[in-house]
Amino acid sequence: MTGIDKLISISLPTRIKKKIDVDTLKKIERELFLEHGMSIKLAIEHFPTLLKIIKKNSDLDIQDFEEECLKEIIQVKKVKENYHLTMLDSKLVHFILDIFGDDETRKIITSILKSEHTIPEILRESGIPKTSGYRKIENLLINGFFIETGKVLSESKKISKIQCVFQEILMDAKKDKIIVSGIVPKKIFEKSTTMKTIIKNLD
Repeated sequence: MTGIDKLISISLPTRIKKKIDVDTLKKIERELFLEHGMSIKLAIEHFPTLLKIIKKNSDLDIQDFEEECLKEIIQVKKVKENYHLTMLDSKLVHFILDIFGDDETRKIITSILKSEHTIPEILRESGIPKTSGYRKIENLLINGFFIETGKVLSESKKISKIQCVFQEILMDAKKDKIIVSGIVPKKIFEKSTTMKTIIKNLD
């Protein structure tokens, strides 16, 4: 499950690049591509590998570097067994506001909160036509807002079960900004490769 990793890859690569000098960044990007076939954005889903290459090619204190980058884009608090994420980076905030600004996408998301469903079930529950529904669900999967959690047998075919990475999403309009946050289930959050250090610091 790489939902959280994919989601924060909207913002995290930019933060990483800003903290590394140009020559070092070129070496890191070259090694990532030649040895692993990945860009920095894709490497967010394989975070330990990315950190290892950054450490090898720079003099950075890798733990401080990791914590600083993550603290600039999200704030995490543990709430009972789950995790409360507040989006601090404007790209993340705008992405979530944009998808909720689309009526069909919003109906798809609200139909799947707190439970797993197959795509036919999501379309039936939300009342969205197949053509646009499949496209919007695919976009949510690509961007890490939805994740595939397994397969089920339906009419002799295996089809994916899908879940939203958030079981609750909150939007709070203040005087000069909109605060976007959400509750991520423990099972999803703790399988993220980028959240390991945050989890350690919360314990």
